[in-house]
Amino acid sequence: MRVNRTRLFMGIFTLIVGGAMQSCVGYKDLVTFNATDDGPETLISDSTIQVTPTPGFQEYQIKPYDQLMIKINAFDGSTEEFLNREFGVATGTPNVRSLPEDIYFRSIAVSDSGTIVLPLLGEIKVEGMTTLQLKAKLDESYKPYLRFVSTNVKLANMRVTVLGEVSSPGVFYLYQDRNTILDAIGLAGDFTEFGNRKKVRMIRQTELGAKTVFLNLSRPEFATTEFFYVQPHDLIYVEPLKAKSFDVSSESVGLVFSAISVTALLINIFIKK
Repeated sequence: MRVNRTRLFMGIFTLIVGGAMQSCVGYKDLVTFNATDDGPETLISDSTIQVTPTPGFQEYQIKPYDQLMIKINAFDGSTEEFLNREFGVATGTPNVRSLPEDIYFRSIAVSDSGTIVLPLLGEIKVEGMTTLQLKAKLDESYKPYLRFVSTNVKLANMRVTVLGEVSSPGVFYLYQDRNTILDAIGLAGDFTEFGNRKKVRMIRQTELGAKTVFLNLSRPEFATTEFFYVQPHDLIYVEPLKAKSFDVSSESVGLVFSAISVTALLINIFIKK
């Protein structure tokens, strides 16, 4: 009888331990985009641990499907009103910050052929130009129609996505002309304690498709690469350290040891009866 009881509780113990071990999380299961390495070669993006340094900051060039905010200001009789509009002083109007969706619906979309359509000027080719180059072109183009014309051109789709081991992952809108990858990670609340600073993945849309690179943010050389400054629609993914798989499974490990203790106690009690 005691032998049967012992076998019964050993069977229960085995089931508990087996179930707990099944709930343990492996490192590979914690990493997003981890299946690309197993795919066919045609699906593997261009990736590298070391990226080639580039001299200085490269101004972003307008691409198809970008969203542009274009403001056209011209002299219409009142010097004071003209200057107020030129320098952004909205007299008597509260300063209300526009929501991203408001900016989207008030912006001008670049067509798939790289053009936009503006009043008086019609269709204009803008692909490959910087915002400053487009401003200069619009100022010159509007001179025959408007007095003391001055335009303002901004990117309305300057947003990046930050995922992985950061405190507050999500989509972030950037309202500066130059934004670094550190700015984006800062907006996401900085790295968590399990963030792998030596392997930060960036996915960037290019004319040839999506390009993936791995950046080692523990080395200062990454600041000299073209990926130090973010571009619209960049996706930044901070991979977890391997230590996280053990931390995530710690509760399961605790359950295993608890099961061992309880089962041993029950076996000891029933064997003595």
